[in-house]
Amino acid sequence: MSIKDRLPALASRDYRLWFVGQGISVIGTWLQNTGQAWLVLKLTNSPLKLGILTSVQYLPSLLLSLFIGPILDRYPKRSILLWTQSLFAFSAALLAAIVFSGREQYWHVLAIAAFTGLVTAVDWPARQSFVSEQVEDKDAVVNAIALNSTIFNIARVIGPAIGGALIAAIGIPWTFALNALSYLAVIASLWAMRSGRVAYAPKSGHYRSDIREGLAYIKKRKSIGLLLAIVGVITTFLLNFNILIPSYAKLTLGLGADRYGILMSAMGVGAMLAGILMALGGRALQPKPGFIFGAGFILSIAMILIGLQRNFIISAILLAACGFGMSSFATMCNTSVQIQSSSAMRGRVMAAYNLVFVGSTPLGSLYTGQISDMLGSDAGFLVSGIIGLLFLLSMRLFVTPKAFMDIKSFAQLKDSEG
Repeated sequence: MSIKDRLPALASRDYRLWFVGQGISVIGTWLQNTGQAWLVLKLTNSPLKLGILTSVQYLPSLLLSLFIGPILDRYPKRSILLWTQSLFAFSAALLAAIVFSGREQYWHVLAIAAFTGLVTAVDWPARQSFVSEQVEDKDAVVNAIALNSTIFNIARVIGPAIGGALIAAIGIPWTFALNALSYLAVIASLWAMRSGRVAYAPKSGHYRSDIREGLAYIKKRKSIGLLLAIVGVITTFLLNFNILIPSYAKLTLGLGADRYGILMSAMGVGAMLAGILMALGGRALQPKPGFIFGAGFILSIAMILIGLQRNFIISAILLAACGFGMSSFATMCNTSVQIQSSSAMRGRVMAAYNLVFVGSTPLGSLYTGQISDMLGSDAGFLVSGIIGLLFLLSMRLFVTPKAFMDIKSFAQLKDSEG
């Protein structure tokens, strides 16, 4: 199989523009994530307050996702993303200015996180549903989503490593300043694109009916509803690494910023490996239920093992396994939901996906922050892994066969309204 066959999404000009621009931007995002977590722990020394920060940042996605869905279908996604990416750049620059001044306080970080959370509630589902418009060959959508996961996880490796080194060498505010600059790349790529300039759903003016229509569509597609339920539980209880890893590194293992960056990057290495393997699968890769559950089991078991030991090297290896399982799980679920959704409904479906994948973060952050404060972050890994393992076993044995019994392959589902 040639490289062209393995990476069919890159044959599309607009997707190549997105791939480069987004690749630069997400490195900056991980720089900021690394710096923000370390700043909060420096100011408060509290995993719970770090959890509260994350909850505030993602609360808008929990409250607003279903209402945002109709907007995404009514307006061109390129225009929406130009606004959201510009606002992200502004908020990163503002945080950098505050920290450079030396007068930063916890509430400053909290307020900016709340603002970026509002923008994220619109940006995340818009970005996810925009991918299918960027590729000219619709059979390459799976590959495009896998490549998106790959660049995100390459950034997960590079960003924290650079961030940890920057914090140790010249200070936290540079992680925010460089993130602000990185948004220029994705904004430039969006300006150059031809796709995403039209909307697929009519502007009827009846938002409530559009919301009801979207919910009815999800209810009719039972496999989509099941995937949303699985994603919601796993995200709430397991995917809280932005709290667990910095707390585990600083408070449990007693590490400095540089080795904290290594742990974050170790997880990114595993996630990057998963993304590369899936991206190179080309058109042959299909998001089957067995792959989704297998990835979830890898993630759960690795988290349990982290909670049972406190060795830095072993923790790094197990975090790589967590990254592999997490990336595979998220990519497969995202792809499954998108290819089962019609063009006119995809914005609303992905807004519902955003509700469970991103919107569940406030609940998960409070849960993780509280359990880490009470029992330690190693216990946070252990308990979360056990919850994930038991849930996935129950779903696989008793629920999934009934929901997917008439589906041999997700690839058989076409872009139709039915």
